[in-house]
Amino acid sequence: MQEKIREKMVKAFEAELKAMVRNLLENLMREERAVYLETHPTSANGYYTRDLLTLFGPLEDLKVPRVREGDFHPQILPYRKRASLELSEAILTLYAVGVSTRKISAFLEGVYGTFYSPQSISRLIEVTWEQVKAWRERPLAEEYYAVFLDGTFLSIRRGKTAKEPVYIALGIKRDGRREVLGFWLFGAEGESAHNWEEVLKDLKRRGVQRVQIFITDDLPGLEEAIKKIFPDADWQLCVLHAVRDALNKARKKDREALAADLKKIYRAETQEEAEEALRKLRGRWGGIYPKVVERWETKAYALLAFLRHPKPIRRYLYTTNQLERLAKEVKRRTKVVEVFCGEGAVEKLLYLVLSQLDDVWGARRLRGFAEVEMGSYHAALTQ
Repeated sequence: MQEKIREKMVKAFEAELKAMVRNLLENLMREERAVYLETHPTSANGYYTRDLLTLFGPLEDLKVPRVREGDFHPQILPYRKRASLELSEAILTLYAVGVSTRKISAFLEGVYGTFYSPQSISRLIEVTWEQVKAWRERPLAEEYYAVFLDGTFLSIRRGKTAKEPVYIALGIKRDGRREVLGFWLFGAEGESAHNWEEVLKDLKRRGVQRVQIFITDDLPGLEEAIKKIFPDADWQLCVLHAVRDALNKARKKDREALAADLKKIYRAETQEEAEEALRKLRGRWGGIYPKVVERWETKAYALLAFLRHPKPIRRYLYTTNQLERLAKEVKRRTKVVEVFCGEGAVEKLLYLVLSQLDDVWGARRLRGFAEVEMGSYHAALTQ
């Protein structure tokens, strides 16, 4: 008797909790639409319904607000996915750390009831593999204004455990929308110019034909790989990494003054102004830190490549910060996995993280690109 009462109380509590989650989600989505309507020339257009799997159980017929025109989508909802990000993360994190599908099925069945049978969880993982492959092989746009290349390291077990680089590419289209172009694992323990060349070939194979500028670190051979696959593209070295490297080689008492002189170079308005600041750097610091000055002079063509591009978007082009933010998010979301049990586990979790960020970043435009795009349009009309 007491067991039945306890079971009834638990079910009532679960139903109340799900109702609270539903109300919270629907209220937040309505607020999102209200904020969207303040800055977009459109109007509210009722609701549509969809189901969503959450850590609190399945929510059916969730009311999602829509607008009459535009591409509004509530950011709180996972885009084009039936499961919430938290549920997907739970499933794939368990898989990534080596938990068997049978045990995952038992865990999910215990939390969600019969909805997740062992058969259904097996199908879910199978679908995920298909999604990973489709996303990594998807066609890309013919042109990107900028492409950032960088890597981050994750621990993977292949018999023995070692930190391996994950190669990541991020693109910015002419309209300012960002797109995660992909990720690659090659199995080596260190970054390789040859592997970066394979990354570039893959981008071209998937449709990329023109890139105005690549932004990277100074990995030996990477400049040559870019010129080989995309000969018409500019190559920009990350200025902030070059600044950090220079300051690390300077004495503490000199760092503030050296940083100020370096800033005059990369904050210059024109190429001529930057070259004059570089000459002054030689005059003041050449005898004290000759290797630092020599590096800036030797690599000036790459450190200052962004000055050949429109002023409104230069702040996005002289550093790899855009991609570093992405890499930090990957690290944050995968930190619960100290060692991945294999390459497949890494691929699934990276897909989950990067595809979700791609949906969010792709819906927003970076400032300045619209101005540049309109300027190019007017220039074309007057020619």
